[in-house]
Parts: sequence; C-alpha cells; structure tokens
Amino acid sequence: ICIPSGNHDMDRLSKTIKGDNLKIAFAFLLSMPGAPFIYYGDEIGMRFVEGLNSVEGGYSRTGARSPMQWDNGVNAGFSTAPAADLYIKQDDDPDRPTVSKQEKDPDSLLNEIKKIIEIRKSHPALGNMGQIEFVTKGKQGEPLVYKRTFGDECILVALNPMDKETEIVLDDETKKVIYSFGGNIIKGRKMVLSAQSATYILL
Repeated sequence: ICIPSGNHDMDRLSKTIKGDNLKIAFAFLLSMPGAPFIYYGDEIGMRFVEGLNSVEGGYSRTGARSPMQWDNGVNAGFSTAPAADLYIKQDDDPDRPTVSKQEKDPDSLLNEIKKIIEIRKSHPALGNMGQIEFVTKGKQGEPLVYKRTFGDECILVALNPMDKETEIVLDDETKKVIYSFGGNIIKGRKMVLSAQSATYILL
C-alpha cells in the first residue's frame, strides 16, 4: 500500500490545504502504514497553477505539472532555456516557494518534512510494517488520534487541524514526546492539543 501526497492527474495538495495545515497533512502522511510518496514540489507547497495551456491532453490537470521550483533564478532553476521553450510554463508568481528559500528557513514546510522523515526512519512503529489502531476517527469537532505499533514500540499520533484547541485522555502513560508541531500540554493522562498541531508520543 502506498499513500501519495498527489500526482500529475490531481490538484496539488496546497490548493485545498493551506498554511500550517500542510505540515499537519504531512505529519499524517508520514505516520501512516505503507510507503509514503511525495509528489515533486509538494514538499515546498508548490501551488496549482491556474490557466496553463493544455499539453498532450493535460486539460485541467496541467496546473499540477508545472516545473520544479529550485531557486529564484531563470525558470526557477529548472532550466536555462528561454521561458517560451519550456514544455509547460513555470509558475510566474514572484512569491512562489522554492527549495533554496525553504532550506534557509528552519520553520519551512520542507524542513518540517525532513524532520518527520528522520523520525519515521528512527522508529519502526511508524514504518510500513507497523500496525495501526484508531483511537478517534477525526469526526467533525474532534482530533484524529491513532496508535502505531511494531514489536515493543508503540507511538500515539494526535493531529488537530482545527482552529481551536482540544483535549484527549490518554489510556497509557507517556514516555516521551518525539515530535511536536504547534504545541501541546500533557498533565498526567490528559493532553491539550493546540489549534493546528501534530504530536507523536512514545508510549
């Protein structure tokens, strides 16, 4: 099983998920079983470029196929060819995200994803062979909480994409918070999740 962030036939993730919720989306993607796939550019939040000319039947999907954005150079570092010669036009928004810009920002989406990938690699329970058990189902008004287990390791994942804080009661004693974005407060077996936050807890 694989879970992709997107592909060339879909709108880009950033078209519907904005701001810090993109980080939460990747905290979900990279903590699920199976092999995660990140569609090029999603790791920096490349946007779906509206109004591009259709190429080879791309039609409305062409906006998800614009070239990778590496830096602020010619054609965003993708090619030194004249812009008119590119197979698909580059995003011409002067505020477009680039790899070089995000590498320098410790709080960028790119660096957050790198951090989560390292955590996944360090904890077998978060890998493709780990089991999953849902604690909540993420219905409207509640966070999405699930456990990942492999062997003796168990990790609780708590995701709160809402604009308000919420709390959950833990069934198990917390050993260590191994990842946190957006903040949380743990008192005994009660955890307060800040608005738009993601937390991995070693149980």
